[in-house]
This record gives sequence, structure tokens and C-alpha cells, in this order.
Amino acid sequence: MKRLISRILPASLKHKIRQSSFSKHRQANQLASSSKRIDICAAQFAHILHLSKYPSLEGKVCAEIGAGWVLSHTLVCYLLGAKRIIATDIKPNAYPESLSLSLKGAISSIPRDILAPFSDHSLIRERYNRLLSVTRFDLDKLKDFGIEYKSPVDLAVEKLNTSVDFIYSNAVLEHVPSDDVSALLNNLVNSLNPDGRMIHCIHLEDHKDINGYPFEFLTIPRIEYTRKLQSDRGNRIRLSEWQNLFGNLTGWKSDFIYRYSRIDEPLPDSIDPSISYSDEADLRTSHIGVYTRKE
Repeated sequence: MKRLISRILPASLKHKIRQSSFSKHRQANQLASSSKRIDICAAQFAHILHLSKYPSLEGKVCAEIGAGWVLSHTLVCYLLGAKRIIATDIKPNAYPESLSLSLKGAISSIPRDILAPFSDHSLIRERYNRLLSVTRFDLDKLKDFGIEYKSPVDLAVEKLNTSVDFIYSNAVLEHVPSDDVSALLNNLVNSLNPDGRMIHCIHLEDHKDINGYPFEFLTIPRIEYTRKLQSDRGNRIRLSEWQNLFGNLTGWKSDFIYRYSRIDEPLPDSIDPSISYSDEADLRTSHIGVYTRKE
């Protein structure tokens, strides 16, 4: 029935529904109950901290780029002892009230235990209990935990207005139009303290249909692949080009701490000539993690 209604409705009306406050709030709650649950986000954070051998966030100033609708990863930074966390986004999309679902739907022992290698277990428990005691989150309440929401801000145009020790993003950089990526990366490293570091988790598949057609966007001619399509479906930058982009950050060293590939689906018969890649393995790379620090 839902599919039938979706086919009948005009595209303009479907767009209005998707953009409505009610629809966004519902989607934020769905995320908070699934991929943005605090235990899942804690596991993601612990994974990259293990791979990068990153030092403690205790007392650090952190920034999350593209924090999205549910600010769960910023809460993980708080659990790890960060004294200040700046959550940024190019559009003001945050629904902080959904954080209660992210916390109360989680298995509370998982964030405590899985983050324990990076902070004192008893302190994590104390911080977690403090979060659980909140009856309703809003942007003012988040300030009590050292979390500031900064949006709208385009970090391809300007750097952060304060120096930070750690920058993090998850499934964000692939949505930045390719012409803006170099400027964005330079603004980010220029926002870091001398000993600052950043970790970016980047998803390289076609976001229109990740499961069925993860490489379909590679066929679209560049002239038709607009900035909006790049933001919606992914900018199509492949691993080798990401290596060049991070390698061009003068004075900074970047390690690719993980690299995953999709081999279960075929590549398209033709790849648009504008796509820069070295070989089939380069095209098939689906996820990368990049850890950047001073040389």
C-alpha cells in the first residue's frame, strides 16, 4: 500500500512530505532507534580508536563534521571525557530530543565496556548515568555536557572559529561536492591544534541503492551529475583520489586505517570517463577510514 501511494503522489508533494518537520522528526527517531543508538555509535568509535591507536580524548576539544539529525557520536565524545564538543552541519538538521531514544534503546553495558580502553570505566558509567537522567534533550541542555551545535556552517568556505584537538566524521565526506573537498580538508587541518588529529570514515557506494546497485552512479556523465546529486548519492571520489587529496595536505600524514570492498555486485559495463581510478579494486572500494596527524 505504501509503495502504491508513493507511485500515485506527484514528485513535488513527495518532496514536501519528506521536508516536513513531522517527517524529519520521525526519521530522526527511526535513526535514534537503529544506526544512531548510542551503543552502536560507541562501537564505531571504539573501532576507529583501536585501529588508529588514538590517545585519550580526556580533556580535549573535539568537533564532529556533519553531525546530522541525531547527535549520538557527540555524546560518545562526552562519554570519553572530552571537555568540549562542537557538532557542526551545513544545514540545521539536529533533533536533540531524539537522543533519549538513542540512549534508552541501547544496551547500557556496551558503551561502558567497549569504551573502557580509552577512559576510566567508572567515569564512563557516571557520565552515562548523567545522560540517562535527562528527561528531554534540547540544544541548551546539551551545553550542560559541553556540546555546542554550530549550524549552518560550510567548512569548505571557512574554518572552525576555534582550534580543536580532534575532528571526526562518519559517512559525511562522500556527500561533499568534489570541487569543494580539497578546500574542506585544508580548512579542517587549519582548525587543528599543533598536536591535533582527525579521523574520517568515508562511504564510497552509491547511496541511492547501496544494497542493489552500489556502483550505478559511476555511469552518469559528469555534466549530468550535479552538485545536488553528489550530495544525495555521493561524490564518486574513489580510493586513489582520496589518497591524493589527503596526501596533498602539506605537513600532515594520513594513514588509511581500514579499507573494505564490494565484490558481491557487478561493476557497470561502462564507467564515465570523468571518474578517476587506477584499477578494478579501486572502483570496488566501498569504505575507508582515514587518520590524519602532523608529520
